Amino acid sequence: MQNKSFTYLVYITIVLFFLALLSYLIQPRYETSLKKGEIIFDKIQSTLNDINEIIIDNGKKKVSIIKDNENWYMTSKFNYKIKNEIVRKNLIQISELRYFEKKTKEGFLYSRLDLNFPDNDENKSKFISIIDKNGNSLVEFILGKRKKNGVYIRKKNDEQSWLTAGILDMSSIEKDWLETNILNIDFKDVKMISMNHSKKEQSFSLTKDEKNENFLIENLTKDQLPKSDLIANFLGYLYTNLFFEDVSERKKFNEDKFLTKIDFELFNDTKISAIIFTENDIQWINFSLNNESINELKKQNIIFVDDINNWSYKLSSTKYNNINTKLKDLLVED
Repeated sequence: MQNKSFTYLVYITIVLFFLALLSYLIQPRYETSLKKGEIIFDKIQSTLNDINEIIIDNGKKKVSIIKDNENWYMTSKFNYKIKNEIVRKNLIQISELRYFEKKTKEGFLYSRLDLNFPDNDENKSKFISIIDKNGNSLVEFILGKRKKNGVYIRKKNDEQSWLTAGILDMSSIEKDWLETNILNIDFKDVKMISMNHSKKEQSFSLTKDEKNENFLIENLTKDQLPKSDLIANFLGYLYTNLFFEDVSERKKFNEDKFLTKIDFELFNDTKISAIIFTENDIQWINFSLNNESINELKKQNIIFVDDINNWSYKLSSTKYNNINTKLKDLLVED
């Protein structure tokens, strides 16, 4: 009896062994071929120059970035200019991602790694698509949580999730990609500034002194005294590293209801005009430059967009005080 039991046990052991072997052999190919340390998106490395579009979809907003010649633009933001170096940084990061550790294949566990497909407000995942100039998808994957030296990802139509070796930013915030600088005009290059407010008594003009050191307030009466000899100088830095919080296609407004008109004249005779207005209690600025002035600023590398006249910019709140400066702000109080 014992011999029969032993024989049955041997048979069962052999059957289980072959079943286990069969199960191993029929596993999907990627399960047996992928190794820790292998490049995940090897297509990207050889096709960086052929990439034409990047899409980042977080389920609430889709950011679309396209290439035109050598520059990148955001179609989801009126085709505004993108920082080329940010695009290149992210593409290189994708091309350098490597398999580090297998994670779950169970769909109900994806949420723990933010790897659900981003189709509702609760998801924090992002679906990334990289498309070439022929419209072919080179890479499609879901980007999940970030760890110190890696990120969680899951390729489209693949149940297996991975922790990578290598980080990836891929922000879904539009401003993180946009060229947010507008102008960068040095204080020493500014010759004259005119601040014209809707109330004429608040308006004033400034000119540089002979040494090109300080701005002087023009046409003061004997009773009007500047708070100091340097009080007006901060306005000379108004267009130094000027950047915006948001950008829109050129907004139309009633020019009779403007807040401030600003005119800058540089020593090279370049003229820059701008007008401040409000829309829904938000302050915006429109620039107006002639082609000659734009070309001159380009030569000096102090303008960051080719078509500055086509846009309206929402400025940072830290700039509002400068833009709204009135004559009384520069004078000793009565």
